[in-house]
Amino acid sequence: MSLPRRTSSGGRPSKEEAEKLGEHILQEALQEFIAKGLDASRMDAIAASAHVSKRTLYARYKSKDELLCATMDYGIAKHIRPVSTLPANGPIRERLEAVAHKFLEASLTAEGRGIQTLLTWLANYRPDLQNKIRAKAVADVTGVMNQILKDGYANGEIAFSDFPAIAKIVFDLLFSLPNYEILRGMGPEYHGSESVSLDKELDFVMAALRTGIVFSTNGR
Repeated sequence: MSLPRRTSSGGRPSKEEAEKLGEHILQEALQEFIAKGLDASRMDAIAASAHVSKRTLYARYKSKDELLCATMDYGIAKHIRPVSTLPANGPIRERLEAVAHKFLEASLTAEGRGIQTLLTWLANYRPDLQNKIRAKAVADVTGVMNQILKDGYANGEIAFSDFPAIAKIVFDLLFSLPNYEILRGMGPEYHGSESVSLDKELDFVMAALRTGIVFSTNGR
């Protein structure tokens, strides 16, 4: 990702230029953190890679921890963004399948796998940061499922109205578990070309959503 070109003539950068520069810094930081991990990554190296001064970097982020959190939020959001382009109507099963596939495609790219590796490392060594990053990520990704379930309830396709709790369960069944199984069996030659079938998972999820029996959120 190249450094965005300044368009204003001297003085302070425009809002658009500042936003582009901020995205550029976060993209370069993401690659540094993925390649070297949190401990080995250095603020001066990130500044050099982004072609900004350390002063500029520290003006935006007071510490490496703060930069990491912003970087991970950026990286996760970037991989969630394509889901927002999916059709906002149609049968609930088709929409859930399309969203799950989009999430899986994004998570199995080199960058997506790098983000997951960082989250795993943080869970073991910096749970304070991992919890902070994961809380926002979970809210963002389940929000997509949440809207689909709301539409399904309004259309009479599903029996549940406890959307946030059910959205998390559905996301785990259609993304988290398949993603874990794929990553566990993935060799170094993997290029993200394998087709993932979610038919069995979708059959189970849709049967449960229609009957309202399996996804009990009140302990019964």
